[in-house]
Amino acid sequence: MSLRFSLLKGASVLTVSQALVAACTFLRNVIIARHIGLENFGIATTFVLTISLVEMTSNLALDRVLVQDREGDSDDMLGSAHFLQFLKGLLIAAILFAIASPVAQLFDLADKVWAFQLLAVVALLHGLMNFDFVVRQRNLDFLPTALFDAIPQVLILGVAFGASLFFEDYRVMLAVILLQAMMHVLLSHLLAKRPYRWALCWPLAKRKLAFGWPLLVNGFLMFGIFQGDRVIIASLYAKETLAWYSVAFSLCMLPTLIFAKLSAYLLMPVLSRSRDNPALFYRCGEFALIACCGFAVLMVVFFGIGGHGLIRLSFGEQYLLAVGVITWLAAMQAVRVIRIAPSVIANSQAHTKNAMIANIFRCISLAAAILLALKGAPVTWIAATGVGGELLALSVSVSLMKMARGKARFVWSLLRQLLLGGALCYVFVTGVPHLLPRPDTSLTFGLLQLAVAGIAAVFAAALLALAQAPVRSELKTFLRRRRETERLAGNFGQ
Repeated sequence: MSLRFSLLKGASVLTVSQALVAACTFLRNVIIARHIGLENFGIATTFVLTISLVEMTSNLALDRVLVQDREGDSDDMLGSAHFLQFLKGLLIAAILFAIASPVAQLFDLADKVWAFQLLAVVALLHGLMNFDFVVRQRNLDFLPTALFDAIPQVLILGVAFGASLFFEDYRVMLAVILLQAMMHVLLSHLLAKRPYRWALCWPLAKRKLAFGWPLLVNGFLMFGIFQGDRVIIASLYAKETLAWYSVAFSLCMLPTLIFAKLSAYLLMPVLSRSRDNPALFYRCGEFALIACCGFAVLMVVFFGIGGHGLIRLSFGEQYLLAVGVITWLAAMQAVRVIRIAPSVIANSQAHTKNAMIANIFRCISLAAAILLALKGAPVTWIAATGVGGELLALSVSVSLMKMARGKARFVWSLLRQLLLGGALCYVFVTGVPHLLPRPDTSLTFGLLQLAVAGIAAVFAAALLALAQAPVRSELKTFLRRRRETERLAGNFGQ
């Protein structure tokens, strides 16, 4: 089986699973937000922020090293990863339990300390994960990963609906978070071919820590980047403001997270295997950047045109204030999507400090956001600071990226073209709402708005991709091979 075919097959499996994940996550949030109301959804968001703190600040990338390392599929390497994961889960659970009271005080929820303490169970559960299904990504077998991602999300959708029948407040989200963690751990063991075991091998553990410590530091930075603005809003603004801002943020961040997962799953094995072949490595990196920029344009155009209709039809009229920030947040997430390409390229070479250093510069914008919030600035200004921070981080990430050949062309030719196309799209969609008819509350208008947004987004992304010579060349090769296959099939039929 050729590398191209294996990659296309894996991409198909993962795309279906991640589309299912996105749909279920979106519907789950809609069910909870509509059921518990604006203020309670704001409180529930603080639990999500706390769990994000657990996940992002405990990221040693133990699963990634099993894919990247040349000995990643050995029993000892897997057992060592399990042991480190357990120790990490135990430590994070203890820390999370200890800081529950200060966190509750920070969010002005002193009477709900017990809920934040209960979240420590999630860290304990994550410490018991079996990574054997991850190892199969080395051979581009993504079906176990697809099942691991999708099945819990489908089941948790039913849990969210059931929990909303028993609870009328933030406890719905608490039940969803805990049960989702249980499902993930259970499924990781069901999908594993090898039994769960520990291996106490210091040289292997040392290799994992050397790979993972920059990503651990990067996890703290990522929490500040992904959740920092919401922590600021949760601390200094009303819970209702946090609720509608979180709706806009989660809508824009969901496709980013899905695309980041797909990119890491598909690109990491391919780039890791081709790192000793400069020509192939460069070509894979080129397509990674084009794919990231195309998806970034798709996001900006879709949310810029269809944001109003999406929020009103899904979350309801009470969340429409989110329309004021959704375009800024879409632009911020779009630049973050572009940053995925240099980050994955660097990680495939075990240069994991790339993302960490870039995110240090990204956090500069958080200082500006804090100053604006303390002065009582509109929430839109806080969202806008993130765009500048992401652009700064992108420039740092690309400058640190190591490529044996073609880096100057990769950066100054390809990246410049793609960023210019994305910037033009952003300018366009910020002006579109002023050209369209005034939004009304009818279902027909909302659906039409989403349809126009979807068509325009796909068209803009496709146009940007087809403007690139590597994409046109690959498309010509595909069409030529297809014609040859059809001709051979016709000759055989005669």
